[in-house]
Parts: sequence; structure tokens; C-alpha cells
Amino acid sequence: MLNDLVHADTLMQQRHAASTPAGSERLIVTFTDASGRDAQGVSMAEDMTVLAIFVDVRGFTKWSEANEVFINLDSFVEGFFNVLRRRFRFPEFQLKPLGDGALLVRQIPDDLSSKDVTRLLGRALNVIGQVEKDFARHCTEFSGRVGHAADLSLGWGIVRGKVIKVGEDWAGHNLNKCSRLCNEARPFGIVVDRDDFPELPPEGKSLIKQVRRLRGVGDVPVWVSAEIASQFIPRERLREEPEVHVAGTCVNEGSNGELNLIFARRSSERRLFPGKLEGCGGQLRHSESFTDGVRRHFRLELGIDVEVLQDFHTLYEIREPNEPLIPGLRFLCKQIDSREPASANHSEIIRVSEKQFRDMSASDFVGDLKHEVISLLDRYKATDHNLRR
Repeated sequence: MLNDLVHADTLMQQRHAASTPAGSERLIVTFTDASGRDAQGVSMAEDMTVLAIFVDVRGFTKWSEANEVFINLDSFVEGFFNVLRRRFRFPEFQLKPLGDGALLVRQIPDDLSSKDVTRLLGRALNVIGQVEKDFARHCTEFSGRVGHAADLSLGWGIVRGKVIKVGEDWAGHNLNKCSRLCNEARPFGIVVDRDDFPELPPEGKSLIKQVRRLRGVGDVPVWVSAEIASQFIPRERLREEPEVHVAGTCVNEGSNGELNLIFARRSSERRLFPGKLEGCGGQLRHSESFTDGVRRHFRLELGIDVEVLQDFHTLYEIREPNEPLIPGLRFLCKQIDSREPASANHSEIIRVSEKQFRDMSASDFVGDLKHEVISLLDRYKATDHNLRR
């Protein structure tokens, strides 16, 4: 179908044995001429750090079966590659056609700063946006010329990391992963390796955080465009990463039988809720239970051990402008050691009686904490439980 056929296979190569651990895979991008002869030649392998981008035309295979398309296919594909060459300019980028897609490689320094890495992704996303517009115009022009609709889109995979260069070819795990990420870009859109690009540039603020399970690669944290994120993916292949919080309010019974509570005042330097009173809590770790998370936060933040009263909990939410919603679960807790709570991250720790707490203004506390804790206290007291062991 094309004069130059290019195929990518995952295989072991003896020539890379010295730099490839036993049992690992490398994606070898090998070029053959029209007769099928290997055009790879014998060259020394060279490690380099690159920005790698795979792009593929979505819907191409079925669309190309139409007779009007098939007889004009070479011109369509060549036009597509010309779009890529015009935007991803040589020698900054090297382009390798791969059937109805392409590999784009740009060598980059090994020691880019985090800001430079973010800017690198921003420039790549900007160029991809230009390619998308050019490709849409190319499809419209082709449709008008041959009399057959070309409702096609592009899928993209983006990684950064080490590859092996052999002559004019590249090999390595990162190319294998990039190809797999491109395959995840369905029905169309962009998938970016989040480990390689931890922070999003302004050009990527619409991308959504996910974890994708890739065959032969494992779980890969990614940024994906909205049209990809909205697709149904079986649980076995998708790991969402919502931020979930847990919190506890420590309540104990004094010598006079009255309940008293412990609160910590947030530093005035904090961006969120400066100077407000809170209990104790924060993000839940991967594979951590709610109660384990609460106990961990009390130990780390206030230096005390608590028993989490699991039957007395309530849901809460953290909502801030231009920030994702954070769901949380708040518990009543009981201190089970005799240490005095202390925190380097708070301006003060206070103990208040239940009566004092109820008389305080709700605006003194983080979010809706006062009303949430009052609800928990009322439920607890209604059960006629005794906090003393």
C-alpha cells in the first residue's frame, strides 16, 4: 500500500545484549525497503534521552477499504506525513512513518529542570494542536477531491526517557510504552506518561489524571484528554486516582464527666483555611483503610495515639474554586495515650469543653466542621456510650 513499509516488533536483539537486562523487551523500529530487505545496517548502539511521540489515524483501516479511498490512499497518507513534517520540523524532530501512523523523536538533554520538562510538554501539545487543525483541513480537501467522506481523527502517545539509537533506528522500553499509550488514545485524543511529565503546562490544563494498566508494561499513571477519559474502561485496565481524605476529632471525658475536644489551629501561612480550627487528618494513602489513615495522621501531626470510633463518622467535602472536589470521611476518636498533643504545622492546639465548643462560631472552623462534629456528638450521646474504658 505504501512504497516504504515500516514495522515495529517487540523482540530481543543480540546487538543490544550488553545494554539490555536478561528477559527485558525493547521495541525495535526497523525500516525495510519495498523489496522487504532489512535497511537497518550495522551500527553501534547509542543511549540517548528523547521526547517520543506516537501518532496514529483513528478509523483508518475500515475507511481505507472504500474503493474511492483505496485508489487514492497513497496521496492521503503522504499528505498526512507532510502535515507532520511541516509542524514537527527536521532536524529538531526525526519522523519515521509507521503505516497509517508515525513515530516522532526529538533528542533532549538528560538534565532538564522540572520547569523545562513542563515547558517541553507545553510546546509539544501546542504543535499537536496545530497538526490537528491541519489534519482536519487535509481530510476535508481529500473528501472533496475523491468524493468520499474522511471523518478521521488522531490518537497520540507521549513519553520522555532513554532509548537506544542504532543507525537511523530506535529501540527501548520507552518506545514500547509510547506505542501502548497511543493505542489507549481512543476514540481519539492524547495520552501522556504522567511519571515523565508530573506537572501540566497551561496548554494541558484540560487533561485528566488516570492510571492505565497496559499489557506488558503494568500500571502507568497518565494524563488523558477528555474524550478518552469519558470512555468506558473495564476496572481491570483502569485505575482512577481521586484524592480522598480522612479526618478525626478527638473527644474525651474529663474528671467532671463533661466531654472535651481537641482542635488544632492552622497556620496563617496556609493557602487553604488559614487560621481556622480543625481536627486532624489529610490524604488517604494507597491501599490504606480509613481508620488506619486517621490513626497515622494523629501520630504524625499531633504525636498522639487514638482509637477511631468507627460507628461515628460522617461524609464531608472540600470544595475550592478551580480545584477538584475532594471527598472525605470524618470520625470521632478517643485519645488512648497520655501524651500532650503538639504540632509544628499548627499555630496552637486547644482543648475545649463541649459547651465551649457549641458556643463557638462556626466560622472559626474549617468548612462545615462544627456542624459535622455536633451531629456526631449528638449521635454518640444518644447511644448512651461511655467513653471511659
